[in-house]
Amino acid sequence: MLTQLQKAAVFLLMIGLDKCRKILNLMDSDEIKTISAEFAKLTELSPHIQERVRYDFVQLGYEPEMGPAETLYVLRQLFNGSKIRKVI
Repeated sequence: MLTQLQKAAVFLLMIGLDKCRKILNLMDSDEIKTISAEFAKLTELSPHIQERVRYDFVQLGYEPEMGPAETLYVLRQLFNGSKIRKVI
């Protein structure tokens, strides 16, 4: 089972480099450090994991045509609308 932070990292990798970069540009430095550290830990993105993460984000309201700000809003729903952080 993936943590919220792992799901966020997987999702950002799945949506493509250009959109990911635009979303990262909207984050503060603490969020970027947190998510970047999680990127480095990812070793496998199996089709099953990708499908599960895609499903979770659709349930949160994500649509592929959303812009970066809207996508970041949906992404933060994993963290109860707060900034991305490591949940202990």
